Amino acid sequence: MCLGSVHDQARELGVEILAVDGHGKGFPTDISTRYPQVTPIRLPGASIFQMRAHAMLEARGEIIAVTEDHCRVAADWCRQIIAAHRKWPEAAAVGGVVENGSPGSLWDWAHFIAVNGPSMPPVRNGEHRKVTLQASVSYKRALLPLQFPQRGYMEWMLNQKLRAQGHKLVYDDRIVVFHVQSFTLAEACAIHYHDSRSIAGFRSAEITPAERILRLAMALTVMTPLLVLRSIAPLIEKRRKMEFIVLGLPYFTILAVCRSAGAVAGFIAGEGNSPRQIR
Repeated sequence: MCLGSVHDQARELGVEILAVDGHGKGFPTDISTRYPQVTPIRLPGASIFQMRAHAMLEARGEIIAVTEDHCRVAADWCRQIIAAHRKWPEAAAVGGVVENGSPGSLWDWAHFIAVNGPSMPPVRNGEHRKVTLQASVSYKRALLPLQFPQRGYMEWMLNQKLRAQGHKLVYDDRIVVFHVQSFTLAEACAIHYHDSRSIAGFRSAEITPAERILRLAMALTVMTPLLVLRSIAPLIEKRRKMEFIVLGLPYFTILAVCRSAGAVAGFIAGEGNSPRQIR
């Protein structure tokens, strides 16, 4: 789905596509004939954070764009990314908007909003403190690190560092991606737990022991209600799916509890094998 949505437009513009397989047998056997624009990279056993870091360093373009295998990009995705970086030459990172490509159930909507609510349209174009993450973000290669840690990287951490260095993060709503991901309750709970544990583990490696203890205390106490509020806030701000302030509350609460539990585990014991459990 993802390659099918991006391949022809990339070929038309001369854009390289690096697709990374962390399973080892994730590519179709005829990938070279079906998608001649794609450079397949096989990294069996790698986490998504390691896969993206490897591809980021391998990419040759002046602009490096990132998306996920469960996303379908708009027909002008590549063109709009190039145009956005021309419009904002001072921007280190440009994020696009993310729409829900799996709108079939309340549960799928809750999962989407909890993860991508801030990046749903409408967004105000221009500079922001935070922008879209791995579903649809692009960077100027010249401003990226020359290497990443062995564990890989997370886009929110990279964006945070770029901003701390004085670089601009920009939203452009002409760049559109559809997030196509449907989980059962158990699958979604597991994904949110592992994602949060991974974040806590990555964060722990860069903070002091005192801050780690403080964040652990927050995860044990106030993190769950804060995450529920964070899920609801974009709905109020954007005036979209307002019914989910009520209908989504039980789902947001379940996911917030899972994320809090993951954070507790991550701040106590590190990320463990959680980065390899995320998809």
